[in-house]
Amino acid sequence: MSSIKFPILFAFVLFGAYVEYDSGKTVQKLKMSKEQRQNAKTSPADYEFMSRALELSQNALKENHGHPFGSVVVKDGKIIGEGWNKTKLLKDPSAHAEMEAIRDASKKLSDGNLKGSTIYASAQPCPMCLSLIYLTGITKVYYCIPHSKVVEYNPDLSVDYVYEELSRPQNERTIPEVQLLGTEADKYIRSYISQ
Repeated sequence: MSSIKFPILFAFVLFGAYVEYDSGKTVQKLKMSKEQRQNAKTSPADYEFMSRALELSQNALKENHGHPFGSVVVKDGKIIGEGWNKTKLLKDPSAHAEMEAIRDASKKLSDGNLKGSTIYASAQPCPMCLSLIYLTGITKVYYCIPHSKVVEYNPDLSVDYVYEELSRPQNERTIPEVQLLGTEADKYIRSYISQ
């Protein structure tokens, strides 16, 4: 009899975890109470922008575009870019919510320079997104769920190995990086810069 109880109990635990992760409930849990907002070192606008990022994360689920992640880019108190995970929709592994929001902002501004902007993301940005955040000049990142929690929900989303790889010297990384035609490329770059 106990051999039957364990699988049933296990099934209930799994079902409970699924229900707990249900998108609507997750969004409600992540929205902070009024008291939590007053105690935090953030503005009410920060919570509004983060709420918008959470709303966008639901688009990924509703439309089956990818994992439930959303993001907004804000400058001077206004949203200038929005995005949600579209990796499945676009069949593009780089179509993360932050990347999509940055692309949207860059397109609207006709410029890839986002200095002075803030990005709000429903989950802590991965190394790819974080790199683009640095390269575009975004000055602050807000996120809801830390990477460790995301991995808890789905171990396949772990990117810890990327951080480990990047911390190694180039010649010790798993993926070899081989320089070719450096002199020729240098000529092209110099001619571009001198224009």
